[in-house]
Amino acid sequence: MRRQISFRKCSYTLGLFALALFVASCSEEPASGPFSPMSSVEKKTPIHNTIRPVPRKSDAPAPVRHSLAKGAYTDLQLLALINQQPALSTGDLKAILLSESPLSSEVLLAVLKRNPKMSTGDLKAILLASTPIASEVQEAAQNTNLMSSGDLQTVMEAQAGFGSQFLGKTVSKWTTKKDGGTIWHGGHKIIFPKDALAQDATASIAISSSDYVQVDFGPDGWFNKEVTVIISYKNVDLNGVNESSLTLAWFDETTGQWIEVGGTVDTKKKWITAKVWHFTQYTLSTK
Repeated sequence: MRRQISFRKCSYTLGLFALALFVASCSEEPASGPFSPMSSVEKKTPIHNTIRPVPRKSDAPAPVRHSLAKGAYTDLQLLALINQQPALSTGDLKAILLSESPLSSEVLLAVLKRNPKMSTGDLKAILLASTPIASEVQEAAQNTNLMSSGDLQTVMEAQAGFGSQFLGKTVSKWTTKKDGGTIWHGGHKIIFPKDALAQDATASIAISSSDYVQVDFGPDGWFNKEVTVIISYKNVDLNGVNESSLTLAWFDETTGQWIEVGGTVDTKKKWITAKVWHFTQYTLSTK
């Protein structure tokens, strides 16, 4: 009986010892080596790498090639190029516009309104290449103040001799009493000295559609100083009339008669200059 109890105690003791060994083995770190078990989540030491890949530089856009062949563009395409900023340089635009000249009034007006503005020299070249330019373009060129007085005069003088293009048309320009100013239309011109006008007013030049060279200057009324008017007779058929006999006359609405004003004839410029105190309709006549 005692031997059985002793054996049982021994077995019990051995069991506890085995259990202790099992628990101890579970708490130990896994052995290192090629066959060591891996935990479900590995602990990795972060690698601080100073090497960074360099991104590829974007390819530069290929330059746009625009044709300079005559008739290569419609008006809609030209208008798109004029307003295409800043993709098209002013120099390239000028070359295209000159190659397509003469340009329509719509295109020329868009050029005058363009931002950034074109230089006075570029505008002169483009407008001259499209001469004769319509009355509305002449008016816009004078009212936008984009051109130097010399370049503007060159362009406006070039419109002389194309009277049939401007028949029945009017060009207007706001003019102040303090500053005076000039206005052109079809080669005809008004020069207002400072303080010549009684008040600020809209100056105008209307070219009659009659068979004669007749121009209606505005505004109506009398001036504080003499105002210079110029009427061009370039390319006018004089029918053998001596240029030195040419003169200007104004129409007296009260009597229905033409009253001679006189004037200075410039045979080189092909125009007559006179100084007047009031505006009405003026005509080219002979003495």
